[in-house]
Amino acid sequence: MDKQQSSISKNIISEIVSLKKKFETSDNIETIQEIQENIRKIEEAMNKKSEQTRNELRALSRKLKTLKSSAKRPNDQNERDFNDLIMKHEREKRITLETLQNELYQLEHTNVEELVLPKQDAISLQLHIYRSLGIQFFEDQDTHKLKARVEGPDGVHTVFVDDRHSQHFIANYLWELST
Repeated sequence: MDKQQSSISKNIISEIVSLKKKFETSDNIETIQEIQENIRKIEEAMNKKSEQTRNELRALSRKLKTLKSSAKRPNDQNERDFNDLIMKHEREKRITLETLQNELYQLEHTNVEELVLPKQDAISLQLHIYRSLGIQFFEDQDTHKLKARVEGPDGVHTVFVDDRHSQHFIANYLWELST
């Protein structure tokens, strides 16, 4: 039993060492620059969406003013029907206005850097990237082997990560499961 636990401990240590090698910081400068560029693009897209939302809101307000000014009480319609029609248009305007204001608030108060960049070291950055791809690493409680949980479009898959396969094969397999 002790030999098996020793073997498992050695496997875990070798997995940790191999994972540590994967997280070397030498290539992270390019990754960080790419992330910063992506942040800039996201901010541009958010600003564009925000401006579009404002323009839609202005257009809807103008349309409502036009409808209000051009609305005339028909002679053959009683006052109750006319008031119901006005109330219906007011409700639609309020709902649309609230929806657009909520979207605008969310866009303006979204901190892109907190969503994209972790505040820690290179290993955290890589783990953050894996998590954003839907991949989480953890130790199996029963076997004490390294596992990866991959969330893909066709469900959640759990995979053992060990030395039986090459790193290239594992990377391709995890990518295939996540896409």
